[in-house]
Amino acid sequence: MNFAGILAGGIGSRMESSVPKQFLKIGDTPIVVRTLNTFLREACVDKVILAMNPQWEDYCKNMLTEYGVDMSRVEIIHGGTTRFLSMVNIVKKSMEILGDNLTADDMMLIHDCARPFVSSRIINDNFVIAKEYDMVTTSVPTIDTVLIAEDGKQSTVVPNRDTVFLDQGPQTFKIKEFYELFVTLTQAEIDAYMEAGRMYLEHNLSVGIVKGERTNFKITTEFDMLLGNMMIQDGQIK
Repeated sequence: MNFAGILAGGIGSRMESSVPKQFLKIGDTPIVVRTLNTFLREACVDKVILAMNPQWEDYCKNMLTEYGVDMSRVEIIHGGTTRFLSMVNIVKKSMEILGDNLTADDMMLIHDCARPFVSSRIINDNFVIAKEYDMVTTSVPTIDTVLIAEDGKQSTVVPNRDTVFLDQGPQTFKIKEFYELFVTLTQAEIDAYMEAGRMYLEHNLSVGIVKGERTNFKITTEFDMLLGNMMIQDGQIK
């Protein structure tokens, strides 16, 4: 079974909005509705689990109902105190849904709700390519020169640009393997991790790369909202 876990627990503090950014509209559709519907359209996705700040859960449910989202394939759960723990809550919920039917082949795709323009190709490639590695992450090659400055002031290393990728997400992994790895973590590791890629690499597991797209950007600032609206108006995104 293939799950999509959507991280929507943020409060969008950088947007200076009275509601979290996932409830703001791009075009005529709230971000959370657009992101959920993107995954619900994909035949490769059996179930979507949405991790939400419990204070906004009822607000979200009402919004999804208002916009006609197919709630028969959506589960809303409480997010964790960190991004990583929200991922863990999503994985635990998928294991609860599967119960005794959980197998080594069941997959979880994790995606930020604030990346509403993820493409069908990226979603499908995640599930296909994840079969070849312990997990995969979606990334794009950098088009800029990257500098490493350990003190934040002076550049010490300039990596070869051809070897540097910018991570976007989604990330996809086998549910059972993720959980078996999670229960071995120390509290310090749990506190340090923000996403799954670092955890897998630090435990000598393979992380494949799914080719990302520039349009799969994260809505973080007012400029991102403006760019998203322009893309919709120009017909680049439906």
